[in-house]
Amino acid sequence: MTTVLERTRWGAVFAVSSGIVLAALDLTAVAVALPVLGTDLGAGPTVTQWVLLAYNIPLIALSIPAGRWLDRAGHLPAFLLAVGGFGATSLLIAVAPTTGVVLVGRALQGAFSALIGAVTMPIIAGNVRPEHRARAMGIVLTLIPLSGVAGPAFGGLLTDLFGWRSVFLINLPVVAVAVLAGRRGIAADGRGLPWPGRRILVESVVFGARVVRRRSLALPLASLPLMLTGVGALNFVVPYLLVDLPSRTVGLVLLAMSVGMAVLSPIAGVVADRHGYRVVASTGAAVILIGTVLLLRAGDDPWDLAWRLAVIGIGHGLFAGPNAAALLARTPPELMGTAGGMTTLVRTVGFSVGPVLGASLGGFHPTVAVLVAITALGVVATVAQQRTG
Repeated sequence: MTTVLERTRWGAVFAVSSGIVLAALDLTAVAVALPVLGTDLGAGPTVTQWVLLAYNIPLIALSIPAGRWLDRAGHLPAFLLAVGGFGATSLLIAVAPTTGVVLVGRALQGAFSALIGAVTMPIIAGNVRPEHRARAMGIVLTLIPLSGVAGPAFGGLLTDLFGWRSVFLINLPVVAVAVLAGRRGIAADGRGLPWPGRRILVESVVFGARVVRRRSLALPLASLPLMLTGVGALNFVVPYLLVDLPSRTVGLVLLAMSVGMAVLSPIAGVVADRHGYRVVASTGAAVILIGTVLLLRAGDDPWDLAWRLAVIGIGHGLFAGPNAAALLARTPPELMGTAGGMTTLVRTVGFSVGPVLGASLGGFHPTVAVLVAITALGVVATVAQQRTG
């Protein structure tokens, strides 16, 4: 059922943003705590690496089923379930006596994180007027790379001061804020939480295929991982290029990319809401490509590298919100949850492929050369949206 919104509920945007911060920050903050966690629980690196994998596997596997389930579920109760479940599993991990309990908790966290990601698009669609969607999605999506960059420093500080369990306990106040904001800001639509049932997996394939068969949806979905692969790869290879510098300097260099995105994203959202999504998204994709090409001439001078990364960040600021708003505008209401789940999936794949690419190519400049080609494909996919409805 499609309704005309009288006003944009910015409280819903804040609630969704809180949930995104919760999931994105936890994804990277935990990595820093793994050595201390392993020492405390008597587990070696071959075991503790599963603390990350146990989160990522359900996040990827359940994104589309979660989205399909959301096509029938109420947005508010689904959001409260996702955020509340994430908080409960955080508490479980924080009090875990063994590594096995930690892994179970992390797997459940990944499942709830998939639900947080999938519910974002339906909530924005149901609570934000069309003329405000690009800036709303820009706010939400900017928090993902910012949280990703802040995660290691934040996790390291908590681990040093209070131990590894504090990395999970700190989620609880964020959960409380998200729940309160959600209850106040997200409009109730009268639907509850249907039982998923076994058919949800079959429906995920059928309706997921229905989404990708729509060229107007397939192109913005395809451009997303092509653009985000570079972010994941650069976050991996830049520290190796600057290996002789202090970690705080490396962190500041990487932060330049997120700052560039944070500065341009609100401006891009306003422009796209007023003048159309496609031109702004295409411009952003082109700027990302320019910034990636500029990296081919970068050396190991940190500040020379930082401004080139900032150009890429500016491109992402122009691209992310308008691309997501275009996807929202083209998605039928009955497929909004499925499309949200697919967006979470392809975004996660893009971020995950990047480090694998960087590790396999074995160097900064070879990685950047391949990223130029990948980003160029993303530009083509983005520009091709101009010809779709």
